Amino acid sequence: MKQWTQREATQGATASPDAVNDELRAQQSSITTLDRDQLPDDYVNDTRLVLGALHHSYTASSYPTADGQQNTVILSDSLAANAWYCASHTSYPGGWVNVDTGTGIQLTDWKGGHLHFEWAGNAFINGCFASGANIAYPKTPRYLNLRITANGVTIAEKRGPGYHEAFRVIASTLVAQGPLTIRLQWRITEPSEDDPVFTSGGDVVPQAHLWGMRYLAIGRWR
Repeated sequence: MKQWTQREATQGATASPDAVNDELRAQQSSITTLDRDQLPDDYVNDTRLVLGALHHSYTASSYPTADGQQNTVILSDSLAANAWYCASHTSYPGGWVNVDTGTGIQLTDWKGGHLHFEWAGNAFINGCFASGANIAYPKTPRYLNLRITANGVTIAEKRGPGYHEAFRVIASTLVAQGPLTIRLQWRITEPSEDDPVFTSGGDVVPQAHLWGMRYLAIGRWR
């Protein structure tokens, strides 16, 4: 039986690419392929699917696991005894910094598809001197910016906490098949010209810190 298409090329007419593709799809669906609707309702079940056939979950309730869920890349060891164990202007190089010193979060067996990623934790940013001499808008909070990257490409970015707060960053995107490395990164505002870098006793002034972090990732293949 002939499969009628959306368009029929007539004599002397120009055949568009859509007309050719429509006819090809129609013939494939009726002759050369098996439509899922033709399968029994209970055909796709746990006995016919291998583990991770449709989706794969990755999670860590403590990240980085070896460091008390803390940022471990940029830390100062010259802080006052009663201060937060933080990054400071003397140790922060500027730009985006990873929260861990390892190889990042490796999502193994990534088959390509939709990625849902959640990063949560607690953060501190020293906002006491946010209205410094060279701040364009005085008395605005100093924020701890946060972002998530997948193989070096930003998939979520957030302004982040302005004081001492809990945070959550959520990313949702399509990622191609292959090795997948997730990086969790932070960034602080540069100091103004009247920001204190040291205390009167010579100790470094703490600026930013992250701790109690965790993540959840879900990959859906179809």
